[in-house]
Amino acid sequence: MENQPNLSKQQTSHSGGDTRFWQDERVQRYDYQQSIISEKKGEALTNLTRIVNYFCKLGSITSPKILDIGCGPGTPTTSSTYILENVPGSAVVGVDSSEQMIEAAKSNLIPKYGQRFSGFVSDFNTDMFWIPEIDDKYDFIVSSGALHYLSDKRRDPFLKQVFNHIKDGGALVCNLGNRSQVTDIAEMEHVFRVEFAYDQLEEEKRPQDFQKFKESFEETDAKANINWHNYDTWLNTMRHAGFKGVDIVWHFWIRSIFVAVK
Repeated sequence: MENQPNLSKQQTSHSGGDTRFWQDERVQRYDYQQSIISEKKGEALTNLTRIVNYFCKLGSITSPKILDIGCGPGTPTTSSTYILENVPGSAVVGVDSSEQMIEAAKSNLIPKYGQRFSGFVSDFNTDMFWIPEIDDKYDFIVSSGALHYLSDKRRDPFLKQVFNHIKDGGALVCNLGNRSQVTDIAEMEHVFRVEFAYDQLEEEKRPQDFQKFKESFEETDAKANINWHNYDTWLNTMRHAGFKGVDIVWHFWIRSIFVAVK
């Protein structure tokens, strides 16, 4: 099998995700779309919550303050909802680059959880991400399905900034996409992802030609502009950011949960 070149060198000009992608129907039908494209997302979010609860107990943290990066619309399949529902005493500050996502998150979460949730618009691919409303120290910083939209330029400095915004003894817990550095395996992972989406469609909405569906899926993927890297790149970036302990604790095809302890 042919090995891919090191992705961090191959994509030195990758601009990161397109903030315009997460608008309109993608916000309004978020849970349905996630059910199609994110295999075992519920399991990943359950585990993310379990990890936060474990470290709360370990550190005797009774009222954890948590920053959720890329929080999404606050629907049942988002990390903010899982945390607010399952981490006792938690307060979540949600941040997302999409104004529509934050409007939806406030509408969905504040009526139910009140002041335990606050949401703000900011883009981690800009140098101005840490606006005054979120520029604070947190017990945990979490992220689900977002950090793989970081640009190459921002990845290293942003993870260092994340490290500096976590209290001593706290942790970064993130579920993010990554791909193998082996070409044949990376293609296999991609095809499995497309097959899962194809199989989730209702039969009457499923195209007969899988190859045409795959091409359409890839066109949409290109618009999202995910910045794919292998998990070694992510592990090394988190270590270089200053975290004393970093590892993958859950993995399923292209999704991994990373825990980085400060």
